[in-house]
Amino acid sequence: MDVFVGAEYIIANALIALGKNGIDQVRLSTLQSFGIKVQRLCIENSIDAVFLFSADRVSAAVYNFSDYFTFIDSSEEPAIGLNSTAKIEDLEKRFIGYLPIALLKIIINAAQELKAA
Repeated sequence: MDVFVGAEYIIANALIALGKNGIDQVRLSTLQSFGIKVQRLCIENSIDAVFLFSADRVSAAVYNFSDYFTFIDSSEEPAIGLNSTAKIEDLEKRFIGYLPIALLKIIINAAQELKAA
């Protein structure tokens, strides 16, 4: 059975991993690479997951979860950041416990390899 994973889970886990290194935003290109890596790892590990990660879905996730995320329109490259009123702990409470364990492990392990945005 396929698991559908919204863009908000990819964004949240990227921000959780980066936040532990004192970074509160992730560039869209880094986020895209992270999403592709997670999808590839799921395929390699025979985990049936569908990632809803198009540009429209990412925009919708930032809008729908504005309590957690904010869009940063930078001259260098657009990014998604942690909302000024949210904390990493808030992301962990909201976005970690709702995915199957095998899929969650892949996302968390891949997120730990993220570098500064």
